[in-house]
Amino acid sequence: MGIRTLATTLIIGFTLPAFCQIQIKGRVIDSKTKNNLSYVNIGIKGKNIGAISNADGSFSIDIPQDQIPDTLTFSLVGYDEFKELILVLKSKGDIRVQLDQKSTQLNEVVIKQHRLVEKKYGIKKTGIIHFVDGIFKKDDSFEIGQVINLGAKPVKLTSVNLHINSSRIDSANFRINFYKYDEEENQPTERIIEKSIIQRHAIRAGWLKFDLVNYNIRLKGKIFASIEFIPENKDVQQIFYEIKIGGSSKSFFRKSSLGQWVRPPHHYCLFVTALTDKKAPVEVDDVEPSAALVLQSDFSKEPYSIFVRLPKDYSKESQKVYPVMYHLDGNAFFDPIVNSAELLSKKRRIAIEPIIVGIGYKNAYVMDSLRGRDYTYPTSLPIDSFGISGEGANFYNFIKAKVIPRIDSAYRTDKSNRTIMGHSLGGYFVLYSLLRHSNDQSIFQNYVAASPSLDYEDNYLIKQFENSPSSTNNLKKARVYLTMGELELENNKPNGFYKLSQSLAKKEF
Repeated sequence: MGIRTLATTLIIGFTLPAFCQIQIKGRVIDSKTKNNLSYVNIGIKGKNIGAISNADGSFSIDIPQDQIPDTLTFSLVGYDEFKELILVLKSKGDIRVQLDQKSTQLNEVVIKQHRLVEKKYGIKKTGIIHFVDGIFKKDDSFEIGQVINLGAKPVKLTSVNLHINSSRIDSANFRINFYKYDEEENQPTERIIEKSIIQRHAIRAGWLKFDLVNYNIRLKGKIFASIEFIPENKDVQQIFYEIKIGGSSKSFFRKSSLGQWVRPPHHYCLFVTALTDKKAPVEVDDVEPSAALVLQSDFSKEPYSIFVRLPKDYSKESQKVYPVMYHLDGNAFFDPIVNSAELLSKKRRIAIEPIIVGIGYKNAYVMDSLRGRDYTYPTSLPIDSFGISGEGANFYNFIKAKVIPRIDSAYRTDKSNRTIMGHSLGGYFVLYSLLRHSNDQSIFQNYVAASPSLDYEDNYLIKQFENSPSSTNNLKKARVYLTMGELELENNKPNGFYKLSQSLAKKEF
């Protein structure tokens, strides 16, 4: 098993002097009135380095040494962006940034007055799985949002609504933003409403409503509606809000001002209300993808849903065989992975579009309870607090004996090019599969483990890889892609990710 790991490259990039920083501080004001401007987004565009100005316009932002040649952007609704080289700002000491009010020419919107009714657009139902999230830093904002399809005709927005899972003692400030949504790039882009919509609300369990009636906002088509959490500059409780697992809705978040938008596997329980023609079509609720087939394992009574997406040219190329990408948590990840594959295909970044196979359960809620059982091996320690666990070997055999043969018999697959992909506990199972690579004639050749739960069972997998032989001559090579989020690598502390990547880098199978 010749392992080629990209983790070493990621580690080197992370341990360079990114932790040597300079600080830029000052105040943001209106260029005409000289009034202080609060809640200005300050950051390096597309990078997770940002801050937000305080109520008095003051700000402070730390810039890593390797980002000093970049440009700092100041952005506020209703104002033109201000950009300046960080090197220039560094030389000025305590600075004053002046923003010019934006002059905008609005296109005329004609609304034919039929009988109007208020309708909901977005994710309108809540589930039973909850997600803890909130402000990552005391000096910067955090933003979440949902792509909303308002239909072909303009509608007047009356509210934005987010489902809060539990109450907290104090209230919080929020800013509502609306952006264009670029379907080709699958990203939110520039703001489309230059109105400052900042509201303070008590945090109570249930639907949190942001009233927009008096803002006279009229939009149509696919837009991106977001809620920005304004920092309090003090220690406060995180805000708990509900998410939905599965379905084709598109949610995004960014954890810093002007940072990169990231699409999570879940969707926020977020919808807008709008006044529209009574005859306008009703938006269909988002649902999980339909399984192509259902398989029963020998070790479990639960049915497994198998989701399949074929390449666009599959029916045209009758003799062509295709690589297969198997991924875990199919109920949650199938639609996002398909969407990403389509985008990469459009940009011609993949030579041959793969057959995508999601391995899931009856529904997302069953998935949440059973993945801990199927993706782990051996049985967990009491400290891990798993209800059921340790069936990874049986689940692996189920994939080998039933899933792969069924896919190979139904579709034209390249049997020498299979990928297994997983996240968190799914990433743990991917690495467990890699550990078994030498005993199973290479049923997978490519392994993608995102944020694997390496501390499971007292770092069992790390110890196994450390003690495995350094070379075996009769095995095919394997390709490994191992990733961790930057917060998981915070402060460059020695952890399982480094130990594992070092072990893999030494292997010459």
